[in-house]
Amino acid sequence: MPEPQLERATIRVPATSANLGPGFDCIGIAVDLWNETNITAGESCVTISGEGADSLPRDGSNLVAASAHRTFRELGVDPIPLAFDCHNNIPLARGLGSSSAATITGIAAAFAFAGFDITQPETQRSIFVIAADIEGHPDNVSPAVFGGCQIGFNVNTGSADNDWVVSRVKIADELKAVVFVPDFTMATKEARGILPEVVPRSDAVFNVGRAAMLVHALETRQWPLLRHATDDRLHQPQRIEKLFPRFRPIARGALDAGAHGVFLSGAGPTVMALATDRFMTICYEMSENARKAQIVGKALILDISHEGMRIESERERNS
Repeated sequence: MPEPQLERATIRVPATSANLGPGFDCIGIAVDLWNETNITAGESCVTISGEGADSLPRDGSNLVAASAHRTFRELGVDPIPLAFDCHNNIPLARGLGSSSAATITGIAAAFAFAGFDITQPETQRSIFVIAADIEGHPDNVSPAVFGGCQIGFNVNTGSADNDWVVSRVKIADELKAVVFVPDFTMATKEARGILPEVVPRSDAVFNVGRAAMLVHALETRQWPLLRHATDDRLHQPQRIEKLFPRFRPIARGALDAGAHGVFLSGAGPTVMALATDRFMTICYEMSENARKAQIVGKALILDISHEGMRIESERERNS
């Protein structure tokens, strides 16, 4: 039975990194960098601070608001006017799942204000399904909803909710992500548009082996395997060559400083390294090599977030 309508709520959604090298469109991980949105019922508006404050729309076309409106329709509920006060920490168009975070924020808000408990597994599953349908693949949205490292794909059964299969990969707390976030953006649509429709069988076999080894290394804590298990031939070489050739010295700096594996985060241009120690050294070497390559940006050391979206809510006082 749906609970009484909310008066206000705060929803937090983590940044995510998709692909992890060979897991193109099917493997993703959540990291400890969060967007926080305060939501109040009664008025339709959007305010923004932090990342995107100078560029994101503040009307119904904003991805948070649009996702909420779409979800109300899918739930068969009359749209509730909502005021979204967005405090964004996830950089835009950098390969850290900013659009997925916005989409999930809106979807989760609609569920919550329609009376659903979004901490319940069945509701989280529904939020994930709508988000995956919007995004078209689950690698960003599944870790943003469920946390940790997730593998997901669509089985195309024609049975909506059961089409998406997703499962968690267990990761030890000792593993952290060191990222270098360039100041320039890289549009996902552009990065996807340069990829070939057909790939050689040898490249497909290469990626199958690396993706399998990637999951095995993460599950068994065999960290040295990540150096080769994060290799890829389906998307990284094309994106690096045509859009971000200076990825290479930044990645080399991370590996030389002790990172176990390094890859282009999502569609880029963020470079993500996985490590279990020497975090500050890796951070410094990535930054220094970026400086030498005349790339302006910032380096961050991030924990893996084993939790996904969170909500703090206040019910109607008169309910």
